[in-house]
Amino acid sequence: MKKIMMPYLLAYFFLFVSYFLVSFIMAVLLSFMHVSSFVYNILLIIMNYFLLSVFTLFFFKNVKEKPWIHGLIFPFIYLIIQIIFHFQEFKFTLLLKPLWLLILYFLLLYIKKKQQ
Repeated sequence: MKKIMMPYLLAYFFLFVSYFLVSFIMAVLLSFMHVSSFVYNILLIIMNYFLLSVFTLFFFKNVKEKPWIHGLIFPFIYLIIQIIFHFQEFKFTLLLKPLWLLILYFLLLYIKKKQQ
């Protein structure tokens, strides 16, 4: 059980710490530079998708067995976490991030199969 859960725990811990650090850095930087909310939102979206890409790569490197099953469970757990945090303001754009994780994970899996 520990062997199965460890990649998930490490990956989600990595994501949490990364979001915390990025938001802290952006808060400090943007307190000195006054930018419009549009620029701020664009920066957040770019950083979010970059961190999700690194998050997926980190998870992909840690999964050793049954990668297809973990590839389906991984974005589903992320979707559940997003729904829990955004329950009051659910938007269909929230479904794009788990879809991005799913596509990126299976793309990495396809590239790995091609190299072997």
